[in-house]
Amino acid sequence: MAESPFDSIEFPRFSELPFRKDDPDKAIWGFYEHVSGATTPDELGALNLLTERRILKASRTEIQTGKVCSLNWAMHKPSPTPFGRKGLEQKVKRWPGPKPIIDDEITTNTQSGSQWDGFRHFGHPSGFFYNRLPESEIVDSQGAGLLLSPDKPQRNGIHTFQGKIVGRGVLLDYYSYAKENGIQYSAVERHLITAEALEACAKAQNLTFETGDILFIRMGYVDWYENASQEEREEVLLKTYPSHLTGIRQEPEEVEWFWDHHFAAVVADSPSFEARPSIQEWDLHEYILSLWGTPIGELFDLEELAQTCKALGRYSFFVTSSPLHVVNGIASPPNALAIF
Repeated sequence: MAESPFDSIEFPRFSELPFRKDDPDKAIWGFYEHVSGATTPDELGALNLLTERRILKASRTEIQTGKVCSLNWAMHKPSPTPFGRKGLEQKVKRWPGPKPIIDDEITTNTQSGSQWDGFRHFGHPSGFFYNRLPESEIVDSQGAGLLLSPDKPQRNGIHTFQGKIVGRGVLLDYYSYAKENGIQYSAVERHLITAEALEACAKAQNLTFETGDILFIRMGYVDWYENASQEEREEVLLKTYPSHLTGIRQEPEEVEWFWDHHFAAVVADSPSFEARPSIQEWDLHEYILSLWGTPIGELFDLEELAQTCKALGRYSFFVTSSPLHVVNGIASPPNALAIF
């Protein structure tokens, strides 16, 4: 097992950010290079925390029954797609000739279903993406993507996540916690999940966090969708959506809570990790994704995971996720599994 400088990492306090004085407030840019001694800009962010030592420990402590849960929602869901993005299209065709050989072709927007947000997806108002990558290296002045050769990988592409998202996963089943404590809400209404509520949920589940955990939060969106009629889905998704969504409250308390726990990645079953509408001019995405380099997952299917956690009486597990190996990609389906 290779030793890593990230095995015993010590982070600066929230009040001590930014790490470099000329960077935006609360940015961690340059910190991981400082720890590792690397001479090139870091492209992994919090995924650096998923070291061989942490992976090995998670495999030994979390895999006990052999139970496996897929965390990938069917790629055609939800429909209509969030935020007007292109949904899944599939074409099937038979090859000419006597032998029955059939292919299919699929196209989709990588943000339309279960997804990892890569570090080229959501930037900071300063115009930079994680670790001071300028927007001008991704799109031109008209917003059109630059023609990037896959033979010349650029900074912060989703391809850098290959073989990196493996470790201890933890679930905060806030949706069940809310029901059990008389908190009634719909996932397609603006309901604020506070840092205090996340802590209370963890306590109720007897869950203790560790540095480098991959955090999953069940907010109830997939459950709402699967139990709604198509008419109800279209009424919400076409007329009132996405103006109202359950999600994390966007206040300084929540920003600091996420920083203090040092997750390797964070995930929700909602189309928007944050609550909508926001009362702030900023988004949590700016802090978590662009300032800290922590991948954000959205629209994961956490239903079977929640059932399994409840049945086993534990809310931690082993996680493996392999995003598509698209050089210079922006986002990707997760191809994620939880193993108990």
